[in-house]
Amino acid sequence: MTGRFLPALLAVALSFALAAPAHAQDGFDAKEKAEIEKIIHDYLVENPEVLVKAFDTLERRQQAAELAKTGAAIEQRHDAIYANPHDFVAGNPEGDVTIVEFFDYQCGYCKRSFQPLMDFVQKDGNVKLILKEFPILGPASLVATKAAMAAKKQDGYMAMHRALYEHKGELDEQAIMEIAEEAGLDAEKLAKDMNDPAIADMVSQQYDLAEALGIDGTPAFIVGGTLYPGAADEERLQHMVDTARGS
Repeated sequence: MTGRFLPALLAVALSFALAAPAHAQDGFDAKEKAEIEKIIHDYLVENPEVLVKAFDTLERRQQAAELAKTGAAIEQRHDAIYANPHDFVAGNPEGDVTIVEFFDYQCGYCKRSFQPLMDFVQKDGNVKLILKEFPILGPASLVATKAAMAAKKQDGYMAMHRALYEHKGELDEQAIMEIAEEAGLDAEKLAKDMNDPAIADMVSQQYDLAEALGIDGTPAFIVGGTLYPGAADEERLQHMVDTARGS
C-alpha cells in the first residue's frame, strides 16, 4: 500500500471507527482490523499534526454549535434579557448597542471589570447598559444583591452598586448596611425593603434566565446577541461593541 493512499485510508478508518455502529465492524476479520489499526497508528506517529488539526477542527465545530445554541436561547428570551422592567439601566437608554452584564458583587473579575465598563459606556455615549444581579458566590452575595435592588426605592441603586464594588473588605450583612449608610441611603428603610418578596422573586428569575442561557459564572456579557463570558477591559468591550455594530 503506497503512502499516497494513507491519508484517505486514515480518514475513512477514523470516520468508521468513530461514527460507525459496533455491529458494522463485523465486516472485518481480526487480521484486517489489526492491519487498519497499525496503518492508523504508524501514520499518526509519523504525522502528529493530523491529530492536532483534527482536534482543532472538532473544537471549532463544538464552539460553533455552542454559539448557535446560545444564540437561539438569547433570541427566545429576548424580552427577559432586554426588557425586564426590574433591571437597572445605565448609559444611553436609546443607545444603538446594548451591553447586558450578569455579575456578582463578590466576584473579583466583576470588580476588575466595573470601572472599565463604566468608563467605556460613558466615553462611547451610544451604549445602553443593563445590569443583572446574579449572586452565585454565597449568602453575602445574595444579601448584597438584595440591598442593591432595594436601593432602587430610594433612587440609590447606582450609588449602592458602586459602593459595593469599591468596598475593600469582606462582605457580610453588617458591612453591607455600613456601605449603604456611606452611600447616603437610609439603612433602616433599606433593610426593610430588602425583605420584599418581589426582590426574592426577581433574583429567582435571574437564576432561571442564566441557567437557560448556559451562564454559570460571572461576569458574563451579552452584546449583539452574543454571549461573552469572563472579565472585560476597554479593548475587549470595544471588540464586543464593534462586532455588534458590524464594524
